[in-house]
Amino acid sequence: MIYGDSLQIDAQVKQSNSVGIPCVVTTISDTIIKIHCNAQLNPDMSLTLKIPGMNILTANLLWKKKDEYGCQIDYTFHPAVIKAMMERLDRKRAVAV
Repeated sequence: MIYGDSLQIDAQVKQSNSVGIPCVVTTISDTIIKIHCNAQLNPDMSLTLKIPGMNILTANLLWKKKDEYGCQIDYTFHPAVIKAMMERLDRKRAVAV
C-alpha cells in the first residue's frame, strides 16, 4: 500500500562510515521508500535513512534510475506511524504557504 506519493521530505542517507548525505523522500509505502539523491550510493551496501520525526531506518537498495533509488526497509511500517508523519508534513506545508 502506498501511503505517500509525490512527497518532498528532506532526509539524510548514510552508507557504512560515510557522513549523512542529503536526500529527498518522494514515496513511502509499506516496505519501500523512494528517495532522490545526487550522490552515488553503492547498491551492494545497506543504508540508513533518517527522516525527521522517525527512528533511523535500515534499508537495502533495490533499484536506481538516474538520481532516484528504491529502498526496501527491514520491516513493515505500522499505518499509525505513516499517518503521524503525513500529518506533520501537512502541518509543515500549511505553515510554509
